[in-house]
This record gives sequence, structure tokens and C-alpha cells, in this order.
Amino acid sequence: MSDLNGNWDIRLEFLRGKARHSAQLELEGEDLKGRYRSQYGEQEVHGRVQGNVVEMRVGIHYQACGCSYGFRGKVEGDVIRGEVNMGEYWTGSWEARKVS
Repeated sequence: MSDLNGNWDIRLEFLRGKARHSAQLELEGEDLKGRYRSQYGEQEVHGRVQGNVVEMRVGIHYQACGCSYGFRGKVEGDVIRGEVNMGEYWTGSWEARKVS
């Protein structure tokens, strides 16, 4: 498996629109943690990696609203691709590319 430690450029595609976020990830054993950056600020991200499957969760908050992003994807080299579940706000696809 690739080294997941480092900075990642994340592109999300939703039913109605796209977004570009980023993350700084650290992997210790199967535990994944780090910082997630979006247009709404910076939050902690937590997850797990088993084999080439990545699962991580981040809570996005803006003013009085919030949404939990549940990411699930497969690692292929320096790219992770998969689906993001945003609960009542539907699902989307995501792709992360390692930048450093």
C-alpha cells in the first residue's frame, strides 16, 4: 500500500456542484487522523485503513449548520477514489491526490 502520510488535494462531486478541499493525513497502524480543510474552515478528520480501503469521517460546520462527511474509498498508488456520504444531503464521489 502507498504511504498515506502527507498532504492531499481532494475533489468532490455532488449531485449539484463540485468542491475542492484538502487534508493533511497521518497513518499509525490502521488509525488515520489529521486536519481537513474546506471553504468552511479546518476540522479534525479520523478514520481507519484496512488493506487498500480507506474510511474517514469529518464534521463540517458553518454558522449554525453542520454536516458529517463519511468518506469510503480505495487507494491506488497516490490516488484515493470513492464515495462520500453526507447523510440527509445525499452522496457524492471523491478523489484525493497526494501532493507531498
